[in-house]
Amino acid sequence: MFYNTTGESGEQLEMFKGKAKTQDQIVLRFFKSNPKINYSPSQVWRLVFQEKTPLTSVRRSMTNLTGEGLLCQADEKRQGIYGRPEKTWRLC
Repeated sequence: MFYNTTGESGEQLEMFKGKAKTQDQIVLRFFKSNPKINYSPSQVWRLVFQEKTPLTSVRRSMTNLTGEGLLCQADEKRQGIYGRPEKTWRLC
C-alpha cells in the first residue's frame, strides 16, 4: 500500500503504488527465505535494498505486512543505523 501524503495523481500515483507493492513483495520474499530469523528494518534495508530505496519505504512495507498478518513483531531489539534501538520482525 502506498500512502499518498503528497497528493499525487494520475500516472505518478500509479507508479508510486506499483513501486510500493513491489517493495512489499521483495520484503516478504526476503522474510520467507529466512523464516526463523528476526530482522530490524535497518537490517532488511542493508541486506536487500541499500541506497536505492529509502529506509522509510522498508519500514512502510514491514508495517503493511504486519497489518496483513504476514510478519510478526519479535521481542528482540537491535541497534539501528542511526544508533537507536529498533524492534525486530520475523515471518509469522
